[in-house]
Amino acid sequence: MDFSWSSMRKDLARWWQDRTAILIWLGIPFLIGGMITLMMDGGGGGTPRGILLIVDEDDTLVSGLIAGAFSTEQLSDMISVEAVSLEDGTRRINAGEASALMHIPQGFGDAILNQTPITVSLTTNPSQTILPGIITDTTEILFDAAFYAQALFGEEIAAIMNVDDETVTDVWVAALSVQIQNKIESLQSQFTELAIDLEIAEPPPAEPRLPLAVLFLPGVIMMAVLFAANSLAGDFWVERRAGTLRRLVSSPAELLSFVAGKAMGVGVLMTAIVALTLAIGFIYHDIHWNEFFSALLFFAIAGVGLFAWFAALQMLFANQNAAGLMTSILLFPLLMAGGSFFPLDVMPDWMAAIGRVSPNGFVVDNVGVELTTPGAFSIGLSSWAIMLVATALGLAICAWRLRAGFARQEA
Repeated sequence: MDFSWSSMRKDLARWWQDRTAILIWLGIPFLIGGMITLMMDGGGGGTPRGILLIVDEDDTLVSGLIAGAFSTEQLSDMISVEAVSLEDGTRRINAGEASALMHIPQGFGDAILNQTPITVSLTTNPSQTILPGIITDTTEILFDAAFYAQALFGEEIAAIMNVDDETVTDVWVAALSVQIQNKIESLQSQFTELAIDLEIAEPPPAEPRLPLAVLFLPGVIMMAVLFAANSLAGDFWVERRAGTLRRLVSSPAELLSFVAGKAMGVGVLMTAIVALTLAIGFIYHDIHWNEFFSALLFFAIAGVGLFAWFAALQMLFANQNAAGLMTSILLFPLLMAGGSFFPLDVMPDWMAAIGRVSPNGFVVDNVGVELTTPGAFSIGLSSWAIMLVATALGLAICAWRLRAGFARQEA
């Protein structure tokens, strides 16, 4: 056991000399995670807001209804209406400072009331798509509504528009109201009662969805673990070039202690890397700290296991360059499938199923359960057992491969 501790301290001291590599392992996930978080949270997730410029040369009650329609509760959250001159409006829409410019010419109100042709121009911003489309559709609906309202109630609208103060009496208002009511009742008689009763069921309340940036957190941390595990796996090649392995291979006990010491060193380094990234994620996303220790422990054990399996794979090759190239090629499909680039919860079902059985995807999925479930140690005992067995098996294969010939080969 003393030899294992000595081996661990030696490895940690040697790895600490290469602090640039540690910064790279941390820097890439921090960069990707930061960009993802900014994309998810930086925009505030608010409703897109556009500007509709209106040149109202008619300045009547009818033309004023256009601006009023865009001031309703639903549209006002997305569209801001500004009255401008034709010159100013043209300049601003050409400069891309608004979503659309509407020009209402003089005589618009009379044309609507008298059902005579008139042209209302609407110029949209080609650099935008959603908001100009909403403005265009709303304008078409307003003009259609004006046409049908005039066709049905043209006489009454004209009476209201042309009335003077002397004409407006209680009798006149009552007569006009009865006339409008009679038309509405005559319209209702044209429709038969629906033969089908439609019952709209209230859907069950949806569970609150976690922010997408939180779902990315386990995958981003797993990215740092994978980079570190892949890089540290090449340390056996460093030991072989230094002649350390040839001196140990004749003593099986010391060889096992050497592997155990290296695993402990990897565990310490993985714990430090994960603790830093996980703590930043917990603070930023305001996650309950009672899940911190279990997530940290699961990640650290997974890091040792991945190191062991990467090392066992690298020992199959004739030289370190080929070994490192092969594991690096393997690294990016694992990152893609295992939830580091896209959360498993948003992947297609078939792809998520593949990702959850990948080594890193298995870890990401279980840590995701830990972070999103109330209470600590929500990861099942079977998952802990699988992780421990896989890590122990990977280290055993490393020891066997060292004894089987890797340690005796020339660097």
